[in-house]
Amino acid sequence: MRIKKFDRIEPDERKALLVKSTIRSLAADGYAGLSVRKITKEANVSQGLLNHHFGSINALITYAYFDISKRFLESIVAQVERCEGSASDKLDAFFRCNFADDYFDKELLKPWLVFWSLIRDSAEMAEAYEVSNGKVEEILFSLLTAISEEDKLINVDISLATQGLMAMLDGLWVRQCLAPEHISLSDSLQVCRNWTKAYRAGVFTAS
Repeated sequence: MRIKKFDRIEPDERKALLVKSTIRSLAADGYAGLSVRKITKEANVSQGLLNHHFGSINALITYAYFDISKRFLESIVAQVERCEGSASDKLDAFFRCNFADDYFDKELLKPWLVFWSLIRDSAEMAEAYEVSNGKVEEILFSLLTAISEEDKLINVDISLATQGLMAMLDGLWVRQCLAPEHISLSDSLQVCRNWTKAYRAGVFTAS
């Protein structure tokens, strides 16, 4: 339901509306098609509110990126914490959430490409990226450390394994968006499970 022109809404709700509008605009037209007018018209708020809350479109894009990352990470953490099995089971819960139908949205590819493209030129976006990915890295590093302890693996390069796993997850997500006819969500999940088997077999053991 669209909000009437003069309805009063709370600041947090205004921000949420602007974020949703930004994501929809990016998904439809990419960065080139983004404008203050288009975002605020879609959100049904005044153009002055965007400047009041964020100051610029790029600041709003950064906030939108951080908001999406935060909500997705919270859902993953909840899934992992609900898992009462071994560290390997918890890592599998992470994978299942990452490639679940409820969370996977290929329409987010354009927004994510915009987010990533801004990292090199925007200090704010680079900081948001480091914070968001740093939290994912902490979770994976902790789970891989626990697996190593449970399986009594020795001299495992957990840092390298964590970075490799993060790169694989990003790659699978992009591949899934670009060529879903070649790899399904269940295929991506199986690739991750095979990676876990390889990790537990000692492929990241330092020589």
